[in-house]
Amino acid sequence: MEAANGVVSKKIEALERENAAKKDEIRRLKKEIDSLRREAAELRDSETSAALKNLLEERERTVTFLERETESLKQLKAESEMKVRDLERKLSVVEVRESEERSKRVRAEEETKEKVGEKEREIEEMRQRIEDLEKVRVVEMREKGERVDGEWTKWLGIVWPVVATGSGAVAAVFYLCFRKRSR
Repeated sequence: MEAANGVVSKKIEALERENAAKKDEIRRLKKEIDSLRREAAELRDSETSAALKNLLEERERTVTFLERETESLKQLKAESEMKVRDLERKLSVVEVRESEERSKRVRAEEETKEKVGEKEREIEEMRQRIEDLEKVRVVEMREKGERVDGEWTKWLGIVWPVVATGSGAVAAVFYLCFRKRSR
């Protein structure tokens, strides 16, 4: 029995050694698993960190881009405001010129109307003088005993309207030409 006990005790010892070896291996594997879990967690953390870092860098680039765009837009706005002020200044200059031109045109029209009025008065005076000359000539011819010819009075009757019409036409042409130039 002792031999059987010896064999059993050897088997128990072998099993205990094997059990101890297995326990050591289990401990070692547990440590390795823990180590791998920590590495995996660190890896996840580093991946998350890398993703966050990439996201942060992207946002910083976006902010930088937007800041440059803002500066560019501010500069464009300032340039646009300068152009607007320049155009407003030019517009006011043009409005002043137009106002001056209008007043010149109005003055020219008034002067032309005055000249036309003067010419009409001159025409009326000429008509009156022609009629007076006609009457004087007829009276002179009668005093001399000459025959008063109907053609003479006819001719005088034709001449003064022609003179009046010619003077009026000259005044009207002058008015129209001067008016076109003033515009």
